[in-house]
Amino acid sequence: MKIRLLNSNELQQAADLSDLVFGKPGQPSMGKSFPALFHPGVSHSYGAFTDEGELVAFMGLAPDVVRIGEARLNVFSIGSVCTHPDFRGQNLASTLLAECMEHARRSGASLVFVSGGRSLYRRAGCYDFGRVHYAMLDRGSAAALLQPDTDEWSISPMRPEDTFGISAILSGASPAYEQGPAQLLTLLGSSAIADITMMRQETLTARKDGAIAAFLAAAVPTAPESSTSGEPAKAVEWGGHPQAVARLLAEMLQRHRIQRLEVPVPWQEQALLKLLQQAGAAVQSGPNSGTVWIADAHSLLTQCSPLLKVDWQSFIRIDEAGGRSYTVTNKGQELVLDDSGLLSLLFDPESPHLAGAPEDFCTIPLPYLSGLHYI
Repeated sequence: MKIRLLNSNELQQAADLSDLVFGKPGQPSMGKSFPALFHPGVSHSYGAFTDEGELVAFMGLAPDVVRIGEARLNVFSIGSVCTHPDFRGQNLASTLLAECMEHARRSGASLVFVSGGRSLYRRAGCYDFGRVHYAMLDRGSAAALLQPDTDEWSISPMRPEDTFGISAILSGASPAYEQGPAQLLTLLGSSAIADITMMRQETLTARKDGAIAAFLAAAVPTAPESSTSGEPAKAVEWGGHPQAVARLLAEMLQRHRIQRLEVPVPWQEQALLKLLQQAGAAVQSGPNSGTVWIADAHSLLTQCSPLLKVDWQSFIRIDEAGGRSYTVTNKGQELVLDDSGLLSLLFDPESPHLAGAPEDFCTIPLPYLSGLHYI
């Protein structure tokens, strides 16, 4: 068995294998839903090939830059991990994961996000991270959101001419993935979350004084839900004025006769969260989507340094001997953390380790990972 990078002309084999393993009747091909992995180009993904050249296991790996204020985090995302049924039980996924992790290190990445949390990833050092509030809108809470400022926003389905307006909203957001208009259109057209949940993607815009103030892309059922027992619609990506976003969420639910709409709100979006809570939406909290692995601790802290307010080397010492650990020093007190603890300190506003950080330390926000960039 040969483990290696895929060539561009082998990406269709990878899409076919992913369809074989994950595909459902009526679901679009993974090749359409995940262009970052399967469209022709320079591939970062790895596969296991038989001596005859047949691809029998695949691990998708895609690079991105996450912009948070003045900081730029070089990251990878792992997804579409699959093995042909006839070749399971040979530890191919574990071997591919090790190759992908080494690839991320060589590339200068700081983090690798994984669209899953099964034991394969946790054994390799992947952990939960961040904090997201999951709000559930129903017809009552949606109606409450529609009461104030009813005539302030002009709501309409997205048109191709809206591209630059939506791109400008995303370019001004923080945190956000770095992307241009062409990539935005590709991601909106691929509709990954909608495809894998057997829904359809709808995108609305809100205008004020003729300018786009907000947008919302959501996965909605292909037919109106007849009861609250069905899987809820899902807000996939949004941006812009919080009140306009709230109005779009309510409009999405009402226009498509949806019973429930799940809205994952990252902890830093306090204005939107408050509006949803005031409207009566039920809210539960949990970690961000998937898990994350620290590719290189020095790179992570250096790339995050514009956000830490103080020189990270003045209060964090990295010890690579005998397993990676971190000693956080503050006011003469020392706190020793593992990878999970460092991720908690950096990205979770409810981390129990914040008491050991310097007074000027601020929790670093991350985008929700199951949006348009989900793989």
